[in-house]
Amino acid sequence: MKALQSTMAVMVLLVANAAGAANNGHGHNKHGFKPRQDLYEYARVTSVQRIYREVEVSRPVRECWEEPVYHTRSQPRRSAGGMLVGGLVGGFIGHQLGRGNARKVATVIGTIAGAKIGHDVVNGHSGHGSHEIARYEEHCETRYEVDYEKVIDGYDVTYNYRGRSYQIEMPYDPGKRIKMRVQFAPVF
Repeated sequence: MKALQSTMAVMVLLVANAAGAANNGHGHNKHGFKPRQDLYEYARVTSVQRIYREVEVSRPVRECWEEPVYHTRSQPRRSAGGMLVGGLVGGFIGHQLGRGNARKVATVIGTIAGAKIGHDVVNGHSGHGSHEIARYEEHCETRYEVDYEKVIDGYDVTYNYRGRSYQIEMPYDPGKRIKMRVQFAPVF
C-alpha cells in the first residue's frame, strides 16, 4: 500500500511538471506560475508639508525725470544806431556837466557810457549777440530691482499603509489618499 501511495505521489509531481512545461510561454513562468500582477490600493495621507525654494526675481523699473536743457540762440545784429544815438546823448550830457579842462574828459566818459547804454537798449543785454534758453526735457532710465521670492518646489507627504507610516517627496499635493501599486510575486 505504501508503494502504491509513493508511486501515485511521484506521478502527480511528474504530471504537474509536464503541465507546467507544456504551458511555458503561455502566460506562465518557468516554475509553472503566472507572472506577477500589479494591483492598486490606496493609502491614507496623514500629513502634507510644502517644500519651498527661494528664487531670484528681477523686475524692470522705469524712472523718468525732467531736466533743464540749455540751448544757445544767437540773435542777429540789429544795428549800431543805438550805440550812435547813445554816444551822442551821453557826450552831450557829459559836455554840459563838465567845466574847463574837465569838460573834455566828461564829454568822452559821457560818450562811452551813452554808447554802451544805447547798444544794450537796442541789441539786448548780451554783448555777444546770443542768449541761452532753458527748456525742460524728459529723460527716462530703466533699472532692475532684484527681489527674492519663495516658490513651492514640492511636497513632503506622510502616509499610512497597513498600519505603518511612510514618507515620500512628491511634485504635487496628493490630497487625502495616494494610489499605490502593489506587486505580488510568487514565494518559493
